[in-house]
Amino acid sequence: MRHSIRALLFAFAAATVIPAAAARAQTSSSAQPKTPFGPSDFTKLRWLEGTWEGTAPGETTIYERFHLANDSTLEISYFSDPELAHETGNGRVYLSVGRIYHTFGPGRWGASHVDNDGVFFIPQVNARNTFQWTPQSPDAWTATLRSGASGRERVSVYQMKRLKRP
Repeated sequence: MRHSIRALLFAFAAATVIPAAAARAQTSSSAQPKTPFGPSDFTKLRWLEGTWEGTAPGETTIYERFHLANDSTLEISYFSDPELAHETGNGRVYLSVGRIYHTFGPGRWGASHVDNDGVFFIPQVNARNTFQWTPQSPDAWTATLRSGASGRERVSVYQMKRLKRP
């Protein structure tokens, strides 16, 4: 089944959204990351900065732009086209009080592992899926998304390639 980036990301977020009443009562899941992170850990994510095209078998190509806004925040913009003319959403990765978080829509994930080999995020609020970003080279990385919302695990592995822009 093919999805646009917005539909794909929304599907992962929407499939994990807790009903509104429960969401108000829940501030976080029991899967809180325990490892404290600092600025030197966040620096290990600088390789994400840039504009990327992602492909996965059976999925629509995705386009993302990561921009280092400051020393503790990566802003993410999602697009439906290679010209980056149609933004479909945004999120961010940020360091706060010893934790590294990723947010998209109502979902929040916490990093449980960050090193030079990548980052692994676990669900915290309004989310059930996990994902891992692993650098392959200065111009390539993989994004592995795992979701069990439908009762069986679904895994999507995107090969992310840097888009060259003049």
